[in-house]
Amino acid sequence: MENIVLDQTSDQPDQDLSAIVGEIAAEGLQKQSFHRLSYEAYSAVNGSDKLRSLVSDWGVVAGSIPSTADAGAILGYFQMILGDLDAAQATLESNSGSDWGSYWLCRVLLEKKMPGEALAIAKKFQGGSPASVDFAYLAVEALLQSTNIDEARSILDSLKTGQSESSQFAYASGRCSEKDGDYREAIDFYHRATSLDEENYDAYFRLGYLLGFHATEEEEQSGLALEYYEKCLQARPINTNVVMNLGILYEDCERYHDAIQCFQAVLKHHPNHTRAKLFLDDAVASTTMFYDKEQEKKADRQSQVLRIPVSDFELSVRSRNCLHKMNIDTLGDLIMRTEQELLAYKNFGETSLTEIKEMLVQKKLRLGQGLDELDSEPLSPRNPLEASADPQVLDTPIDLLNLSVRSRRCMERLNVRLVRDLINKTEVELMSAKNFGMTSLTEIKQQLNEQGLSLRG
Repeated sequence: MENIVLDQTSDQPDQDLSAIVGEIAAEGLQKQSFHRLSYEAYSAVNGSDKLRSLVSDWGVVAGSIPSTADAGAILGYFQMILGDLDAAQATLESNSGSDWGSYWLCRVLLEKKMPGEALAIAKKFQGGSPASVDFAYLAVEALLQSTNIDEARSILDSLKTGQSESSQFAYASGRCSEKDGDYREAIDFYHRATSLDEENYDAYFRLGYLLGFHATEEEEQSGLALEYYEKCLQARPINTNVVMNLGILYEDCERYHDAIQCFQAVLKHHPNHTRAKLFLDDAVASTTMFYDKEQEKKADRQSQVLRIPVSDFELSVRSRNCLHKMNIDTLGDLIMRTEQELLAYKNFGETSLTEIKEMLVQKKLRLGQGLDELDSEPLSPRNPLEASADPQVLDTPIDLLNLSVRSRRCMERLNVRLVRDLINKTEVELMSAKNFGMTSLTEIKQQLNEQGLSLRG
C-alpha cells in the first residue's frame, strides 16, 4: 500500500502526535480509532515525516498505551500506511492474538496478494470476535482475490439481515459484481455505498476506475471519473493509485499540467516510483508535442480525419447511443461498418442511417470504405504464435490482465478485447494510439512474455 499526503498549509500550532496516539488508544480501540489515527498522522501539521519519526521511536510511544496488544496493532497499522508491508506483517503477526492486530494483518496480507493466509485468519475471527462483521468482509475480499465469487456471495448472503443497508455491504456487493464482469451493476452498488457513507473512499476509487472504461455517454461527458478520483483526495492518507490514475485521466483530457502535478506529487513521496517517472516524462513530452505545429503539418491528413471522434459531430441521442454501444468511437471505426450492419442493430433505423451518411459525406467518406480498402490490399499477416498457443490463453479478455489504467484505455481505443487481438498488433500499431508511450508498450510486452507470447513482428 503506497500513500502520499498532498502539500498543505496550516495556521495550527504543532501538535504532539505521540500524545494524540496515547489519547486515542486510552479510549479503547475501535475501527474508527484507526481512521482517526490516520487523519491525525496526515493532518496539515503532521505528515509522513513525523509519522516515520514516531515509528522509529516507538518504544517511547508504546509506554503511553495501556495495552501491549493495542500498541502492536497501532504500530503495525502505521507501518502499513507508510508502505512498509514487510515490517507491518512482522509486527502484526507478533500481535495476532488481538482482534485489531489480526484485522490489520489480514489487510496487509491482502495488499501482498496472499489471500489464502488472509482468509484463514478472517475465518478464525469471523464468529467470536466483537469485530466479526469486519472479519466477514475481509473474508469476502480474500475470496474475491482468489476468484472464488460464489463463496464470497454466500458470506454476503449471511450478512444481509443486519448489514443490507450499510455502505460496507453495498461496497462488497459491488466488488462481487465487478469480479463477475457485471460492471454496470457494480457501478450502481458503489453509488449506493457512497450515498450511505460519503467518506467511503474505496467506493469512490472503484467508481472512478470503472467509469474510466464503462461510462455511459452522459457519464463520460459529465466527467464523473475525474470527479470521483478527485473526491478520493479528501482521504488521509491518499492512496498513490488514486493520484496516478487521476494524472492519467488528466492527460487523457489533455490537461497535461494537471497530470504533471499528479506525477510530481507521487515522486515527492516515492522518488523511485518507476511508473510515475515514466508517466511524468510522457506528460512533459505531450506539452511540447501539443504545440508542435511543424509536426502536425507532417502528419498524414487522412489519418487525422479518421481519428476524429464521432462525438465531435451533432448527432441525435439515438445515433450517438447506438454508435457508442457498437464501440464505434471514430470516423475510422465507422467506415469499417456497412449499412446493413448498422441497420441490423437494435433501435438503429433509416433516420439514423441518413444522419450518419450525411455526416460522412462532409468528410468525403462513406460507409464500408474501410472494408473496400482492405479488400484492395493484402491482409496483414497473423502472428505465427497464434497457431501453437493455448486457445484458452488467446481467448483471455484483456480486462483480466493486470494492466495499468493507461494501457487498458489504449486497448479500448484500439478495440483490442482478447489476448488474441493483442498478439496480432505490432509495436507501431500500438504506439499510434493516443497517449500510448514506451511505458505502456513495455508493460504490454512484459505481460505477454509471462504467457510465452509476443506482439506480431
